[in-house]
Amino acid sequence: MDIKLPEPNKSAPAVDLAKYQEPRVGTRNRPEVTRAAKAAGKSNETCTDHGQKITCIQVGNPDDLSAKQKQDVANKLRAGSGDLVPWCNDTGVSAGKDYLKRDSACLKWATPIVFKYEVKAPDGNIYNPADAHFASAIEIKLDPVSRKFTQRFALVPMDPFIVEHGTIGMPGPVTMTPTFKCSPECTTAAPVWEGSNTWQPKGDLHAAYATFNHEWTGGTATKITSLQLDWTIAGTVNDGAGEIDNDPQWLGNSIPDFDIRCDVVASATSPGCVFSAYKPTWVMNFAKTPAAVAHAWLIQSKLPNHPGSKAAGKPIKYLPASVRDSDLNRKIICPDGWAKTYGNPDTTPIDTSDTASCDEFAYAASYNSGGMPASLGGMNEVDTGNDCVQTYASRIATGDWRLYDDIRTAAPTWKEVCGRSSMSNYQNTQSMQPFSGTFSSASKYRLLDKDEYWVAFPEFAHCDASKVTVSCTVPKP
Repeated sequence: MDIKLPEPNKSAPAVDLAKYQEPRVGTRNRPEVTRAAKAAGKSNETCTDHGQKITCIQVGNPDDLSAKQKQDVANKLRAGSGDLVPWCNDTGVSAGKDYLKRDSACLKWATPIVFKYEVKAPDGNIYNPADAHFASAIEIKLDPVSRKFTQRFALVPMDPFIVEHGTIGMPGPVTMTPTFKCSPECTTAAPVWEGSNTWQPKGDLHAAYATFNHEWTGGTATKITSLQLDWTIAGTVNDGAGEIDNDPQWLGNSIPDFDIRCDVVASATSPGCVFSAYKPTWVMNFAKTPAAVAHAWLIQSKLPNHPGSKAAGKPIKYLPASVRDSDLNRKIICPDGWAKTYGNPDTTPIDTSDTASCDEFAYAASYNSGGMPASLGGMNEVDTGNDCVQTYASRIATGDWRLYDDIRTAAPTWKEVCGRSSMSNYQNTQSMQPFSGTFSSASKYRLLDKDEYWVAFPEFAHCDASKVTVSCTVPKP
């Protein structure tokens, strides 16, 4: 192989990890009209019989909307929502789906919501004088270093808001009242409204937003709690003689992907909460440590276990030092003094203060490491680092670094499960130095034992690892 790399830049800025955390579609329990749902007592419509009058609240299935209708819903929500979770209004976050990141969520499945007013005629038939149509969305913002989190419910009338079905029409104002719950070990304050949650039956198209503040109350005897969220909405219409209430309609709950994990394990002094179902993406600093990044990319791309590859569905499984000393893994793959004694003699330090070092991938602090015993959950156990793909990094000239096969050993079969490379100690150690401070830490993505994450290499997108001999210049010339 011959991977050409630039000179390491010690002054390179830190990687902006946030831009690599793309929202993903998640699943949760939702009101759907299926035989199984009906058998379990679930429905997408709740009706209340008031004698001569009937009111109903129905949650429409977004899949039944046309592309134009979905776009209309998105436009209406985008016009006023998004203050809590700005990416909820991105064009790629479409109506009719639910999305999450590690610290936030955008739920757009519960749209549209319809309030129905019906009347019983003397002949026993039921007439539907009017429907009030709303678009809705739920935004959730967590804080990895706080017990507190916030939900924001957007309710926006569609145009036309009232659809008349008879001569009676909607008799008076319609009031919509959402209830957001979390449990167990969780308190919820009364909602704070921005805009009235009451709409007049003619020409009233104002938006309303309810903010719900919650707090996790565990963390003493219980060190980790999975909080479930549940949503309902009720409606009221005033027909002049008084208010006619409708029983609450269930909007769904958070199980499984939108449950919130709160803990005092990542930090006993800074409790925090995340969506643990979301796998964050780790990106190494290529500008600062190109050889280490090239080595990790090569091993992820070429080996059949593809450690950390999102495309292959093979995440890295985090191993914290509190569970097992990952240095023991490292000593299997990279014994003390290995690079100095056994590493390729053409390995190049970056300057006189640097020395040769042994780099392994997958990382030692992971269950994917070749040094992690299968008896303790290791996924790729080997007897020695000699069983890994062997490479080294060398400077050919200033500004021209290469990652090569170590031809002193047998050529790789590409059936190995790990990689070992001799390279600059600076590049090796600095490549993962930000991991514990800016990625796995309690203040960032709050990784706990066996949490999964992806590793991405954006600078190598143009490189073809499918060839027998891998040759690439990075960055792309």
